[in-house]
Order: sequence, then structure tokens, then C-alpha cells
Amino acid sequence: MHKLRSGLNADTKKHLMLGEGAIFKNFVVGTDTYESAKAAGKLLGACQGGSTFDAQANVRQIEVDGIPGKVADLEEIDSWDVSLQTTFLEVKADTIKAALGAASSSHADGYTHITGRNDFVSTDYVTNVTFVGSMSGSEAPIILQVKNAIGDGHLSINVQNNNEAKVPCTFQGRYTIETLSAPPFDIWYPDIMQASKYSVTVADNASTTVTVTGYDTSITATSSDTTKASTSVSGGTITITGEAAGTATITVTDHAGNTLTIAVTVTE
Repeated sequence: MHKLRSGLNADTKKHLMLGEGAIFKNFVVGTDTYESAKAAGKLLGACQGGSTFDAQANVRQIEVDGIPGKVADLEEIDSWDVSLQTTFLEVKADTIKAALGAASSSHADGYTHITGRNDFVSTDYVTNVTFVGSMSGSEAPIILQVKNAIGDGHLSINVQNNNEAKVPCTFQGRYTIETLSAPPFDIWYPDIMQASKYSVTVADNASTTVTVTGYDTSITATSSDTTKASTSVSGGTITITGEAAGTATITVTDHAGNTLTIAVTVTE
């Protein structure tokens, strides 16, 4: 029998991207959650058939006479092509307009009237279109953002018997005049460990608690300045006590070596 070789390891089950997710517009990482964004009306609609996030660097090799092939450190990234492709199961006025890209809408006689345009205006661009999905090893979501997003201008609605019509839509990212040095995407990959708060303010001689989840076996918490803030740990709960006015950083480490930090401000 041949020797079995596989990349499967003890941490594999922690790094699986599970199933589908949800598509939001103008999702603010650190402020919005899946639940709050839905409640705020940022959800673009239910999808079917999955979503595809694509970030492609356009790489140019600087050509030098007499060189036999491509050379390291002689490559430049000219630009990035970024997109998020999905298929909306909900046929809504907003999803139709989003797919068209350059389109206007008005309301009259019980209808939303959608018309195409021959030019783009600033309001056609969405600050971001965001995929929020699930990772097996974290309670926090993975977040894929296309920034300054615009529909690619292709609307195709196929209506069939015994099936639901759907709206395929591809959102493309765009640079802006103010952000020419920043590719139009962000990826937020969740740490295995998560804290209920990543910054706290506590008064001198008072205490506050932070809950840590997703840790392996046990955690320790170390203060960068015990004269300003001290810590104690019970299970997944860290108690932070203010010792004197100032700032400190709490480093939390689990049995497997995963870490996170909590910023502490102590007031008088």
C-alpha cells in the first residue's frame, strides 16, 4: 500500500469557508454586524447559486535586453481588476437597477420606473458591496468587500416555467481620484480567537471584563504595563483593573499560540 500524503491536519476544520453568505451594500466593518446590517436595510437580497469574489492583479514584467526570462524584483502591478459576482433570487427594483449600473429610477402610478443612461453619475457607485460569510473556526464572519462598486451594465432575466426568474449581477470595483494608490477591495479574515471588546476604558481602581471565544484549551492575559492596568483570567473571561491613569495593551494568548490584543485606557 502506498504511503498516504495529505494536507489534512488538526487545524483543517478551523479554516473551512462554509456554504453561502449574504450580500450587503455600504457595510461598515467594526460597526455593522450581520444582524444590524439586515435591520438597517443594507441587505441587497437573497441569492441562489453562490457568489464569486475575484481580485486579479495586472502584473507587468519590466523587459531588459539580454535577460533569458522573468526576473524577480522586475515586476510592477499596474492595476487590479476586482469584482463580486452573484445571482439574486429576489427580483427587486434595486437589484435590477444595480445590475444595469448606469440607470435612474422614479416612482409613478404604482410602479418604480427604471431607465438606462448613456453615462455614469457619482450616485451610481456604491461605497462598497460586501459578502459576509462563515468560517468553521470562528464565530466572526469572513468579509469580502468590493469598494466603489458599480454594476457591469449587463441585465439578463430568464423567465421559465416551473422555475424562478433570477437577476445575475456582477459588481466591479473602481479606484477613486482620492485613492489611486489603494486597490478597490478589502478582505477581513477573522482571527480564530475573538474578543467581546478590543478596546476598553476603565477608571483607576475599577474593573471591567472582556470575554474571549474560540480559544484553544486555555488563555493567558499579559499587560504591557502593570502599573497602569493589571489582569486576571477565569476561563474565557478576562478582568482588567485600572491601576493608574494611562494606557496599556493586553496580549491574550491561548494554548496553541493564537493571540489577540486589547487596548486599555485608564482614567482617573
